Amino acid sequence: MNESNCYVILFDSTHQALSGEKALKEGGIKHAVINTPREFSVDCGISLRVEPHLKDDAVSALDAGGVMHAGVEPYRSRWK
Repeated sequence: MNESNCYVILFDSTHQALSGEKALKEGGIKHAVINTPREFSVDCGISLRVEPHLKDDAVSALDAGGVMHAGVEPYRSRWK
């Protein structure tokens, strides 16, 4: 079965992705900067990966920092 084990936060630009990384760092939210998986069609090649239990905190940190994102999608990462 191909269940998701993380969430990928997608962005429309590299600037937004780097601002998102900064917001998550400042919020103390564990994350990883990854290449955007091929199955997601967005303009930016950089995304952020977070564990499922941190998804809501990550989105809140982005919102608090005024960082726009293109979406948050469940994903099955082999690099857990």
